[in-house]
Amino acid sequence: MDLLLPDVLEEKQDYICLGYNKYSRIFVITVYPEQTWISWLDDLFYIGNINISVKVEPANNGNTINQLTKKLVQSQSEYATYSRQGNILHLPELEKQIGDLEDLRMLIQTNQDKLFFATIFITLNAEGLQELNDKTEILESELNKKTAMIRVLNFRQLEGFKTVLPLGDIPIPNYERNMVAGGIATVIPISNPNLSHDTGIFIGRNIYTNAPIYIDTFCGPPTLPNPHTFICGTSGSGKSVALKTLTARNIATNRMWCIFY
Repeated sequence: MDLLLPDVLEEKQDYICLGYNKYSRIFVITVYPEQTWISWLDDLFYIGNINISVKVEPANNGNTINQLTKKLVQSQSEYATYSRQGNILHLPELEKQIGDLEDLRMLIQTNQDKLFFATIFITLNAEGLQELNDKTEILESELNKKTAMIRVLNFRQLEGFKTVLPLGDIPIPNYERNMVAGGIATVIPISNPNLSHDTGIFIGRNIYTNAPIYIDTFCGPPTLPNPHTFICGTSGSGKSVALKTLTARNIATNRMWCIFY
């Protein structure tokens, strides 16, 4: 409700203010990894107070096949030109591109797959500008690890804010990425950033949100099927210290604890 009816709505160059200690910055993903995997965006939720909006539109099969055919002919023409010139630098890349286009066109022509256009918006929320800037650095770093890149919607924050709201508005154009059905499935978030139990012992803090993490190995099903804990690591990484700490804190809560070597 605070997003739909904010106390204040003041747009700046690269962020918007929604009231006292309420700042938001909207990004759009411009470069995607060459290959995506299930829940590849889930790590971003550990940053805390972040929203990801995925806008998906189906593509027309007829137009898609024509566009793929045109792109395939262009790639084949480039491959033939470079081959005649003896320029082998770009040939492996073009061979892979031609193969991918042929496979995708065949799948769509035989109704084994479908093409979509996806636009992914990311909204960072914070209580101050410094916190917002710190979260921005973390977000850029995490996406760079995945060979993805984002762009701040400079001077378009209000337009981006309206787009990410669940109102069914048309996304900001020119940032769409074509994906098949499998690719669309990988951008659907499936995890929960809350890694802490309501009861249990304190084991540390979330590296992204600095929130305390409590683990209750005896909470039982359906959260945990059993209270067993397995700790592994290289020599000197702190396995023994971790076991001693867990043992002492569990004993302090009157819980039984057994260690197998």
